[in-house]
Amino acid sequence: MTASLAWLAWLLASLIILLSTRNPLLLVVFLSLLLALGIRLSAPPDRKRWLGQNLRFIGTMILLSALINFIFTHTGATRLFSLPKDWFLIGGPFTLESLVYGGINGLVISSLYLTFTLLNKALSIQQLTRLIPNAFYPLTLITTISLTFFPSIQERTRQIKEAQMIRGNPMEKLTDWIPILIPLMVTSLENAIQLSESMTARGFQANKGSRKPSAGLAILILATFLVFAGWVLSLFNYPLWISWGLYLIAAVSLALLLSAQSRAIQITHLHQDRWEKTDVFATSTFTLVFLVLLGLILGQKTAFLSYSPYPALAFPTLPPAAWLLGLVPGLPILLRPHDHRD
Repeated sequence: MTASLAWLAWLLASLIILLSTRNPLLLVVFLSLLLALGIRLSAPPDRKRWLGQNLRFIGTMILLSALINFIFTHTGATRLFSLPKDWFLIGGPFTLESLVYGGINGLVISSLYLTFTLLNKALSIQQLTRLIPNAFYPLTLITTISLTFFPSIQERTRQIKEAQMIRGNPMEKLTDWIPILIPLMVTSLENAIQLSESMTARGFQANKGSRKPSAGLAILILATFLVFAGWVLSLFNYPLWISWGLYLIAAVSLALLLSAQSRAIQITHLHQDRWEKTDVFATSTFTLVFLVLLGLILGQKTAFLSYSPYPALAFPTLPPAAWLLGLVPGLPILLRPHDHRD
């Protein structure tokens, strides 16, 4: 599984699962498989370091989320202790249910963080920027420059540091680092000027004649109005299908507009994604999971994924269908090509 669209489908399926559940059992399975996938994607020498860093992040996030909810949310049947109610914000009973719910939120935040981290690890910068539609090609360029800026700064800093140490600068005190700033600034400005001259020579953003954005602007205004109308109708208890129908029309209109704008811009990609059978299978599976779960959410039939420790703490239950959803993030482990270094 190497195609960028397959990983995009994996991202959408993972996000809709994470945002539709608070069941700790499902979240623990989900998070464990994300960690396993991260180990699989990492180079063998970096696996222990990567795992240690992310385990520390997860532990810190769960602890902070649990403490914040424990301190500021005073709801639940199992009271541990109480503070005077006239104490601002923190006054009232401190309950076990609020502590558990905060920990569950920490699991969700950690899983979301790992999901985007793994997407960035699985795809190259070229694959990530290629996911941006051609209509937003200036944004693609800005994203590419931003993603490569800090690595290039680190490399130039290392080169200047080595040159300073050869000249006898020990680079031990803070003042020893001052001679690095001016060369680093000069080289950065030189690279910026060189990049701008190269873009100008290649005709980037050159004026190709007058454009007529009236049709696109009208579609954009219409889509915005449809979304607003659907939201207003939902506030006045109109049938839910009317609001979602307006949302769907707006989404289709924007998608057609974006597709038309992208086709009008010709961009040549030197390296194309090579689709394998595993990519087709993964994309189909993740898309199916996303659509099925989206339909369940719209039909308000996701009770099998829900869990709340309020009002009284109880052990969560998880039906077999929910266990299958928890296995979704681990599918790329089976579909990723075998690395000879493993």
